[in-house]
Amino acid sequence: MSDLLKRWRAADPAFRAFLLGVFFLGINSGIISSAFNNYLNDSFSLTSKQRGFLEFPRELPGFLLIFITGLLAALPVRHWAVITSLLTAAGVAGLAFMSPSYNSMLVWMLLWSTGGHLFMTVESVMGLRFAKEGGHGRRLGQISGMTNFAAIAGAGLVWALARAAGPNLYRWAFMAAALASLFSAVLFARMKQGGEDAAPGGRRFVFRWKYKWFYLLNILFGARKQIFLTFAPWVLVTVYGADPALMAALAMTSYFLGVVFRQAFGALTDKIGERKMFIADALILLFICGGFAFSSFRPLLYALFILDSLMFATRIARTTYLNRLAEHKSDLAPTVSLGVTMDHAVSMTIPAAGGLLWAAYGYKSVFIAASLLSVAGFFAALAVDEKRSGAAAR
Repeated sequence: MSDLLKRWRAADPAFRAFLLGVFFLGINSGIISSAFNNYLNDSFSLTSKQRGFLEFPRELPGFLLIFITGLLAALPVRHWAVITSLLTAAGVAGLAFMSPSYNSMLVWMLLWSTGGHLFMTVESVMGLRFAKEGGHGRRLGQISGMTNFAAIAGAGLVWALARAAGPNLYRWAFMAAALASLFSAVLFARMKQGGEDAAPGGRRFVFRWKYKWFYLLNILFGARKQIFLTFAPWVLVTVYGADPALMAALAMTSYFLGVVFRQAFGALTDKIGERKMFIADALILLFICGGFAFSSFRPLLYALFILDSLMFATRIARTTYLNRLAEHKSDLAPTVSLGVTMDHAVSMTIPAAGGLLWAAYGYKSVFIAASLLSVAGFFAALAVDEKRSGAAAR
């Protein structure tokens, strides 16, 4: 513990402020991810088809991210972090107090979603800026691990409120999420420029053929991600009757494991390279899809739900892969943003298609279809080169 405190005191003050901001934004994430599906079910009684179509507006900010970051290109990325927190705080506060109807809920959901998607670029670019040569995966893993550590507190709060707050659960939980986001905005605003600025160099858009596998991996991830963000919890809630307390417990477990797993994932990526990590992710996804499609054993489904949450850590490997390829540092922010936009071009439509598939053939058909993504991901991973040198973006 004393060694950890010494390292903390010796760390770059800008990095300390950033990491603390990430912590409070992680509390927000833990609350929302634990409660949102139950909130939709309890407040609006959505069908599986409606739940699938809801992902289109929820993921729209991710699709528009390349344009949003283009508007912000004149600002340093560290300022984007403040904007992220303010948008998220406004969105979840609106969900808590100003969503009497489905249509009003959509407005606040869009604000919250815009903040969350913008932070995907912020986290990746700032993490690379604060990393030492050869330790990019490790640094991104630390930041991701901090998010998971904070999300435990958020999910724990939902679990406690589910037993104590009764019908006011969502109002109190979302209010706490908004306050956590506001505090993260204060911390990000105190973050001074570090050894090198996080500004993206004014570039609004970058598209290079040499980044083609990065783009494809993002597209495939967008499809697999959205199936499991939308339909895995929806299966547990609507088919197997998982209540808010159980969903929060599953979220807490995945966050707790993620604190260690994501740091280990980042360090392992630095050691063995991105290609092997992408291959492992594809094979694990095939196993997860098979479990949801062919098993009704609840403990196994809970374990697979947690495992899939952990495997979202492959974003670390995609980021370090791009960092290794990037011709210029100024390519990073717009290229990460373009990757998120490509991811969401797919993830906006996949849930609607999945909802129609579920309605026509049952939920198992959704996961059988998802298994095809693991096959595509496997072959895309084989195309990634294994070079380990020249990892720094210049």
